[in-house]
Amino acid sequence: MGLVTDPCHTKIVCTLGPASSSDEVLEQMIQSGMDVVRLNFSHGEHSAHKELFDRVRRLSKKYNDQVGILCDIQGPKIRTGKMEEPFFINKGDKIRVTPDTILGTKDRISISYANMLTDLHKDDIIFINDGIVKLVVVDKDEAANDLICECHAAGNISNNKGCNMPSGKLSVNVVTPKDDKDLEFIATLNPEYVAASFVGTGADVRKVRATLDKYGNSDIKIIAKIERPVALDNLDEIIEESDALMVARGDMGVELDAWDVPKWQKEMVRRCNKETKPVIVATQMLESMTENSRPTRAEASDVYNAVIDGADAVMLSGESSVGKYPIEAVRVMNEIVRVAQGNMPDRDPKAYDSAEKNLTETICHASCTIAHEFKEVNFSGKIIVITNKGRAARLISKYRPDLPILAFSDSERVVRELNLVWGVRAHHFPDIVDDLGLEEKAMAAIKTAKEIGYLSALDDKVCVISASRYIGAGVFTGVYDLNALKVYENATKKGGRIGSARASMI
Repeated sequence: MGLVTDPCHTKIVCTLGPASSSDEVLEQMIQSGMDVVRLNFSHGEHSAHKELFDRVRRLSKKYNDQVGILCDIQGPKIRTGKMEEPFFINKGDKIRVTPDTILGTKDRISISYANMLTDLHKDDIIFINDGIVKLVVVDKDEAANDLICECHAAGNISNNKGCNMPSGKLSVNVVTPKDDKDLEFIATLNPEYVAASFVGTGADVRKVRATLDKYGNSDIKIIAKIERPVALDNLDEIIEESDALMVARGDMGVELDAWDVPKWQKEMVRRCNKETKPVIVATQMLESMTENSRPTRAEASDVYNAVIDGADAVMLSGESSVGKYPIEAVRVMNEIVRVAQGNMPDRDPKAYDSAEKNLTETICHASCTIAHEFKEVNFSGKIIVITNKGRAARLISKYRPDLPILAFSDSERVVRELNLVWGVRAHHFPDIVDDLGLEEKAMAAIKTAKEIGYLSALDDKVCVISASRYIGAGVFTGVYDLNALKVYENATKKGGRIGSARASMI
């Protein structure tokens, strides 16, 4: 099968699970607009992940590698221990919290964080059960190894409930023993991306990368999940060390005030766009579709606004993994994205230039200007970029040009990586080799784009960008009139000469 000819610019990431693991459902999700799958390593055995990974790879081949794979590692999880029985804690109640393994009661519970007494201090906060219960530290009893806390928000406490501690001083190990084993396995799977949970600094990203290197895989790109206030404090260094970002609004919405999350979402998207790093907006985007066939109006607005903000991708979680309507959730998200991208405001390219713009970025900026001029004079067309590593395609994308982008690469891996990048459809083209001249490459790319249906009869102009064979020394840009090229093609087919065709055009 060829490329999907009318795809959305903003990509859709879908978490897979029991509701979306069969060939039939997966294929319908691809046809409905799914671009990247997420395998959640917080759940499931390696054997099940391998089976699902292989199934996605096989189906992706059927659709010209139009589906990338993201493996999401669990990271350090802090949870309540076991209780004698679940209980309700009222506002104003006092309760002791210990890292020791005990059977919890309404007076004293265990939380699985060994350095609790060292890292938490008076007035620090502990959230339990997605932030429903809020405990504030009022004192320490070091002899008993307890924190003495007061409840500021009432709720139920039971076994194995997730806990959040917004303090930036937590001495957690980003790569846990479970993560290490998972990364060893993931290194053999060789997905396009790994999402790293609980990242707080650039050094945390380097730890994940070093672990993959240790297991022999330096190709997998790292997505830093931003979930904690400390990560926002260190956002610039995290962006620099990462290959992409995920705005993980679940834990972030617990550790930050809810009204601050939209502000940070917009800021993270803007910074990632400027630094040419793909950014995913995730969590509760169409949450009600886990149970219902239609989203709420607020959810539709949430997806719409993420697209307008400039997100490269929006993500489905429980909606596609365990929900009743996984295919419909993709279709609905795809339609919201399509409406939103039709109403995106023009972007000022200068606002997204790097501080130190190089030659390639300058040409990619120029391609966006060309695309805008095409739109102004009612030309219809596409941007074609010939790329080895995908860098040029990402640079063009960050300017959000008015024309769709088709990337040709001789690397299947790069083709799959670009499934996460706004506005880019990639095609594996091993025949584009460095031995070809620049214009020969351009003609080969245009010919193939027509054959796979990416260029239609309505397209009359195309902008082609290719790096020089002298790596780092130059970038070629060509703008072609497709109708004029037909004159040359027809003359050649009739046995005529290029010269006579040229003369007829002057």
